[in-house]
Amino acid sequence: MNQKNKIIELLKENTIDNLNIINFIENYPIHHLEKIGNSVLIKGTSDREWVYISSKSEEELKIIKNRLNNKDKNFAIIEEWMIPILTKGNIIKWNLSTMRLILPNEIILSNPKNNLEDLKINDAEFIYENSHYKDFISIPYIIDRITNGESSCIRCGDIPIAWGITQDDGALGFLHVMPEYRRKGYAQDITIDLIKKVRNKNKIPFVQIEENNEKSMNLALGLGFKKDRLVSWFEIE
Repeated sequence: MNQKNKIIELLKENTIDNLNIINFIENYPIHHLEKIGNSVLIKGTSDREWVYISSKSEEELKIIKNRLNNKDKNFAIIEEWMIPILTKGNIIKWNLSTMRLILPNEIILSNPKNNLEDLKINDAEFIYENSHYKDFISIPYIIDRITNGESSCIRCGDIPIAWGITQDDGALGFLHVMPEYRRKGYAQDITIDLIKKVRNKNKIPFVQIEENNEKSMNLALGLGFKKDRLVSWFEIE
């Protein structure tokens, strides 16, 4: 068994804790995999060079911190207790903190009520222009996710008026409904469709939502998602 597969097997000993990292390793180029005690350090590339860490040990995390180099700027899915250790001596350029919620296997959902389609590559620019997260995404990244992830949308003619896509770590994301089409149940239908597509791939559906995003949080909780933990993405200078 090669190093990559050994690392994946180790991470799968606690799949829920390591959902994001497992999905990222399986879907993107990884140029560094290292086991430090029971912790794991991963470096790989999607829209940028990302550092992923799985750890329950402060001492092992300090060892990981000392093994990082000047090129290790972008960190993904970092738990709250890790941040002070990883950022010590550095300036945080930006930080996006979200609550991760996971959908239990026993939750059964009804079928969507509206007609749903997959997104197309030529939808990427429109999605980007209507995103509230332009600082964190790009058109090439959206194209990559439409091509390689799961997507769902509702159209009016040829234009998507509501959509969702899975992120590079497998999380359900990009959920957006154009303002004039809200309060019609479109967001719920798209989320249900994405859940079914993720489950069909034998994956666990999960979302990452900013805690002050009450509408998305209420939607997720209403569908049966359970709050798991706070996780952050950040860049250091």
